[in-house]
Amino acid sequence: MLKTEYIDVLSVISHKLYDSAANVMNTASKLIPANTFCIANLDHLSTKVLKSFNRDKLILEEGLVVDNAESYCALVTEHAQGPLIIDNNLTHPLTKDMDATRFVGGCSFIGVPIRNEKGEFYGSLCSFDPGFYRYQQRDVDLLLSLSSFYTDLLELESTLDRLQTAEQAAEQVLDNKKNLLAVLSHEIRTPMNGVLGMADLLKSTDLNEDQALYVNVIEESGNHLLNMMDQILEYSKMEAGAISIENHPFQLTEVIEHVIQLFTPEAQKKGIRLYAEYHVSQDLVLHGDSQKTRQILINLLGNAIKFTEQGEVGISVRFEDGAENASNICFEVRDTGVGIPADRIDLLFKSFSQIHTNQGKFGGAGLGLSICKHLAELMGGSVWLEETSERGSRFIFKFCSCAAS
Repeated sequence: MLKTEYIDVLSVISHKLYDSAANVMNTASKLIPANTFCIANLDHLSTKVLKSFNRDKLILEEGLVVDNAESYCALVTEHAQGPLIIDNNLTHPLTKDMDATRFVGGCSFIGVPIRNEKGEFYGSLCSFDPGFYRYQQRDVDLLLSLSSFYTDLLELESTLDRLQTAEQAAEQVLDNKKNLLAVLSHEIRTPMNGVLGMADLLKSTDLNEDQALYVNVIEESGNHLLNMMDQILEYSKMEAGAISIENHPFQLTEVIEHVIQLFTPEAQKKGIRLYAEYHVSQDLVLHGDSQKTRQILINLLGNAIKFTEQGEVGISVRFEDGAENASNICFEVRDTGVGIPADRIDLLFKSFSQIHTNQGKFGGAGLGLSICKHLAELMGGSVWLEETSERGSRFIFKFCSCAAS
């Protein structure tokens, strides 16, 4: 996923690298007792001075562009293809008849090529001195070291460009995936609601035992599919960073009772006792995101009922330290279900994880707990498995809220 902050970091790194390179060049120009020091870039037609340092006499200006036929940089890359030292440009066979020589005036010259990460010529580092300074081997070694530095810099810049391109491509993929999921959700939900509506109408007619069973299967399968689509859409929003958290007062019991009522028919069908326990005032008003709180409890309670064939499933709510003015509100979801295998506990909150080997019996996309974890963390809270055994499981969901009367 593309994040503006990430791209900004890459841009800052790139600028910092060039600032550092300029400082290195400035220092190097002081180490070589010549008048002018420059870095130039060239293509197959022309040469451009990218950066120049002049002491007493202005020989080259930044931004200067000349044809390669009149470029000392081109001499370095096309003729010498390595370090080129010219003690006197007025007499040297490569430079004595060039128009550029009349432009820069009589001088000594040294240049080394710069290659990019692919080994291709990028440009050159050059130095000019109208006092005909005689360049030493140490000057050549310094420029060669700087050339190697710039090759590494160009490679790093290329890597940054590829990272930006990859991030932009990833953003496009995520946008396409989000749009595709939204379209799929609409295209699947609309006919599936029609199927469920017709199944409901069929139930109101005279059906034999087998037909009633078939209609129930249609309803259960359709509802499982719609629930799975909801989870996948929620997951795609989560991955795209499109989920925001609200903070408003809400009635605690309204959230709990809504969740209980939602699962009452399923619990009654399985013969499971479904209940809520309040270790706080039932008139309690909390501050937070009621919708996300409800969604987390729905996922936790839905899992508890799914994996419980007999016994009971319940929600209890309390403050962490038992005081009404405490900040951490805790929800506990208990069940008497099959429990979670010890060797699969570490998969609980991972996306698309299947905890039970007989997953076909239970259904689901393996996203519920992953979504719970993400939403809880967005709310500044957490959710975890407190305990599990063959006698059932306990999950805790906690977040910070200032209670209000």
